[in-house]
Amino acid sequence: MRRREGMEERGGDAIRRSLAEFLTRAGVRDRYPHYDLGAAEARLLRPSRGRAAAAPSRRRAAYGWSDPARDCPLDSERARRDLKAVCLAAVCTPKAEAQLSAFIESGHTELAGAVVFGCLLHLAGLREGARFWWQFAAGSGRARTASAAYCLFLDHSRRGEHHDARFWARELGRRGYRPGGRRDLREVRLCAQATVLRHVEQLDDPDLGPVPLPRPGLPSVLDAFRPPPPVVAQPVEPAGPQRRAAPPARAPRQGAVRPPGTSEALAQARRALAVVRVLEKHPLGVRAAQLGRESGLAEAELRPLLVMLCEEEYAYRPGAGVYARGPALDRLAAPGGAGLAGQLQRTLALARDSAGAAVYLSRYAEGEVRLTQMADGPAAPPVREWVDFRAAAHASAVGKCLLAQLDHDRRRDHVARYRPARLTPRTITDSRVLFSALDGLAPGAPVYDLREYSPGVVCSAVPIATGDSAGSLALSLPATHAHRLPEATLALRRKAVPVLLALLLSGAIPPDAAPGGPAPDPSRTTPETLRHLRMLFRTPLTRGAASPADPHLVSDTAAEAAYFFAPLPESDPPRLSLPRTFAPLTPGSLPTADRLLVLST
Repeated sequence: MRRREGMEERGGDAIRRSLAEFLTRAGVRDRYPHYDLGAAEARLLRPSRGRAAAAPSRRRAAYGWSDPARDCPLDSERARRDLKAVCLAAVCTPKAEAQLSAFIESGHTELAGAVVFGCLLHLAGLREGARFWWQFAAGSGRARTASAAYCLFLDHSRRGEHHDARFWARELGRRGYRPGGRRDLREVRLCAQATVLRHVEQLDDPDLGPVPLPRPGLPSVLDAFRPPPPVVAQPVEPAGPQRRAAPPARAPRQGAVRPPGTSEALAQARRALAVVRVLEKHPLGVRAAQLGRESGLAEAELRPLLVMLCEEEYAYRPGAGVYARGPALDRLAAPGGAGLAGQLQRTLALARDSAGAAVYLSRYAEGEVRLTQMADGPAAPPVREWVDFRAAAHASAVGKCLLAQLDHDRRRDHVARYRPARLTPRTITDSRVLFSALDGLAPGAPVYDLREYSPGVVCSAVPIATGDSAGSLALSLPATHAHRLPEATLALRRKAVPVLLALLLSGAIPPDAAPGGPAPDPSRTTPETLRHLRMLFRTPLTRGAASPADPHLVSDTAAEAAYFFAPLPESDPPRLSLPRTFAPLTPGSLPTADRLLVLST
């Protein structure tokens, strides 16, 4: 059979094939979709004790440093690992803190400190800034800055820029430099990366462009990068008559949320709720002094809460020093959950404007990561979801913040259903390393995504307690604006208070629940639920009904909806059945009886 390019003959007829069909037929199928590359790398890089003594030269060749005189051009993946190891070695040396302090005090001219600062920037994800300071140190040509030239050799090899890598390899050969020392390949903790960003400011130089500069407190960050001390097993004393053995720790209930501890944002939201309750008692307004006395708050605590309440429209100022209830309380009383969604959307928009970033509200429901609401804009672009967020909880700030609020069993269940995949070179694929980093977070502390989900985006998230379910408030920034991440995260944490306040007012969070206590029964009648229903219905709920437990329909002539109450089951204590909304209805289309329609069966 004759073959022609782009042609096939079948039954004497020539069939033209498109380029797309040729590429489809030439595609290679992925035979190992669930293979964990991160775990495989760790196994390959872990030396074997038995083989180390038998073949020391081969061990050095397999697990030693890359030699510029021998390994040029260098493999990109090996260069990436070596560069991370040399940065860890530079920031963990005993003299690194003194070098970094001298670099700050000298006005950024100390060369050894510039190398350490560049290594810190690389570990925190600011790769361009790290290259700038390595070039600054290596350009001096001094022998003590050869480590900076070695970092540049590895950095160019990692990027596939072999011509520049050869230049620095020749420079290292001229200086007679050979790498040595301990080679550490452990993961860097997320909190350590975020701490570096909080101590770095960005200077926009008209000639050099954006240049990262250190702040005075940066040397204190180095302890977070040092490996933890080995745990020494303590001897167990026998339980004698004077000493009783401590009872074993109680395992968390399967499917429960980890006790988050006392959250400062939730405590502030409860104080704001006390202020709102006082405002409801005074429909014509109340002075700030009386407001503080009735709410039990000091002036220093009351002042920022009033600013927040006025901004969120829970309160307004009809006169100097006088505060009254705002329209947000009526907005929350809208039926069908639209009021809560509208108020949260307004809060997210304010958070977007104050942080200068796209803001997201999410929760963990039915074993899935769900983004419920978001606020973005032309100056705050959202994250491009190139991988489903449900399958990327191990890499995104939203997912890690939600996983941090779950117990160990629910985390393992999620990881078993969504195997951690390497989305970028910085993604953590080892579930044990990920869980260890999440367990090390303080209660209420933010969680960061430093180019782990997407190479062009950095994110942060703060936990939002919603009763017995996990929630988070997050933001995203382009990677070029990574220097703004600490400031934007502070603005995001402040906006967690009005979000929690809206959930408290709507009854999604019990107002008097103890932190870490048992989950409340959502069907139990609470004062907050009754207060919410009184705001929703200005007339008695069961007026004209044969019995409050009978099914009945409630409507108003001015309303555009009818509310159906199902029969109440007999229980002790009594339970409350929330209505089912039927809308839209034309006002006045239903027959009326004293502005209220009640249909009983």
